[in-house]
Amino acid sequence: MKTKRSLSSYELANLYKRAHNLMRNIDGLQPQDAFNELLKFLFFKQTHDFKQQAIALPNVASPTGYFTTRTERAAQIIRSLFLQYVETANSWLKQLWREEHFNLSDPALVALYELFQDVNFVEIDIDIRSTALREFLTPEMRRGLGIYLTPDDVVRLILDVINPTPDLKLYDPACGSGTFLVETVKRWWLDKGSVYHIWGSDKNPKMLLLAKLNLGHFSSISFHHKVLDIFEDSQDDWPTPNSFDIIVTNPPFGITLRHEHLDLSRFITCQLPSKTKEKQASEILFIEQALRLLKPGGILGIVLPKSIVTNARLREERFALGKLGYVYAVVTLPPETFQSMGTQVSTVILFMRKYMENENPDEKIKIVAAEVTNVGFDATGRERDGNQLPIVGKEINRMLKDKAYTSNLCRRLPEVSKRESLLYLREILFLTPRKKGKATIKLGGLVKFAKVGKTIPRRNYADKGLFILKVGNLTGHGINWQPRERNFVGEEEAKKRFASPDLLLERGDIVLTASAHSPSYIAKKVDIISTIPMYVGGRATYSGEIMVIRPNSTINPYLLLAYLRSQKARQDIQRMIRGQTAHLYPDDVLDLDIPIALVEQPQRWDDLIQILQKESLLSDELNLLIARQKELIKKHFSGRTF
Repeated sequence: MKTKRSLSSYELANLYKRAHNLMRNIDGLQPQDAFNELLKFLFFKQTHDFKQQAIALPNVASPTGYFTTRTERAAQIIRSLFLQYVETANSWLKQLWREEHFNLSDPALVALYELFQDVNFVEIDIDIRSTALREFLTPEMRRGLGIYLTPDDVVRLILDVINPTPDLKLYDPACGSGTFLVETVKRWWLDKGSVYHIWGSDKNPKMLLLAKLNLGHFSSISFHHKVLDIFEDSQDDWPTPNSFDIIVTNPPFGITLRHEHLDLSRFITCQLPSKTKEKQASEILFIEQALRLLKPGGILGIVLPKSIVTNARLREERFALGKLGYVYAVVTLPPETFQSMGTQVSTVILFMRKYMENENPDEKIKIVAAEVTNVGFDATGRERDGNQLPIVGKEINRMLKDKAYTSNLCRRLPEVSKRESLLYLREILFLTPRKKGKATIKLGGLVKFAKVGKTIPRRNYADKGLFILKVGNLTGHGINWQPRERNFVGEEEAKKRFASPDLLLERGDIVLTASAHSPSYIAKKVDIISTIPMYVGGRATYSGEIMVIRPNSTINPYLLLAYLRSQKARQDIQRMIRGQTAHLYPDDVLDLDIPIALVEQPQRWDDLIQILQKESLLSDELNLLIARQKELIKKHFSGRTF
């Protein structure tokens, strides 16, 4: 084996893989059980290396290669030392390992020790440690263990904007494996003779152990850490209100906290003018608690689902948070950003500053914003040139420092008061045209309405009746009217739909996907209703995943269809998406900017209109041919034997 100093992250990650396989092969452990035992062993080995002790193990192998009773003695020494290290370590390890012993056979434990006996973790750089652990934890393994890591490029972007210095007190209250803290220390670690203090906590003891394995046992790093639910008041010396200069974090998403499990009366985002809330989104409470823990003037950099900014139901909460601090910069990220980490969700990065004492919250500011569209790969995982993540943070930082500086990646949003910076962020970020000087008109001025259909219970579907258009019927090049499973609603549901004309489709209606599990599917397929075939009844309604836009006489519907299919329109619509599972809402779409030239000079696009009209005719003809084909096949071959 190579010496400890020459280990690369790849070689160390390979050792982790060999250790994981070794335990599975010898003891038949499941992947998660083997990972848990590996964490125990790495804690033992790091602690042992830090204490600079040597284990005088007996010769454990016989000449034939079979384990002997000396293996039992060697394992006994390792088990005894492990128990000693756990007993003298922080109490949270006892919470993690209640049994305080290895669940491995003697041969597996000794083989594990021999695999790592030439490795001294004290002499392995922090960068190699953290990279090796990340390389070892494949996306499949992370999903199985419930581990979600923040991509390195996103972490660096946040730290590029904030640019923390060693004299500042930096904390991650949901530190996980310590990604933000590791990157921070790497930036500070110029003089290894100094001692750098960092703070991190996590509710999950296993995640905190990963951070400890990345950051622990360096003489130049003082890692203050504890198992902690950030929403509970600390019973110890930290964290306390007004105590940190910087908080950087990527908290868990999609958790609803309820009053029966947490005293919500302590949070201003639960004591609203309209009502006292008995449940609240964890992300909202996380922002509030982080701002409380910051010193006056302190900075928060936090990754959040975009819905925290766009969800109209959180309007009062956003206003309440404006009493504690304000947004001074924001980055929007595409759904594929976290794909390599095992999830896809539309996210934003908020940079907020806590008010100084006597600071005027009504002072006007211009938020610096960046919309990242290229993260180095697409939604399928294929690599793309032009990754914007490595440079956008530096560009934002420069714009914040130099008011005259302009950037192709960033822009300054219209003025807003500090108090209302989060409240109106949705309007000024997502619904403000990016380019000035080009005449536009809101979509709402060109249509009779935009409406999302209604989802019905499974029992309300029927084998025949009123046809209901679903996402599967959209193709992006004409409606597929061929009935499939659950493509009709029963008589009772049909009566309700006939009583609401807006729920019945008409010729000229534009239809698009408005709800999907992944934001990438929203507005991906846009079609027009050119006809509703008689073989499906000549009438049709639409489901809750479909949005219908009904143009008025101001604009040619085919020209509007063409624009809505354009990359520019789709990008603008994508910025309007809300929610963990992606949703598009009519009120947002009506604010879409449409070039006024489409109304004033439609003749410029006559050739495009004619092509789209011909596409519709061909699509209608193809539908008729398919329907006729099915009819003839059924007529000529049903029930016959040849």
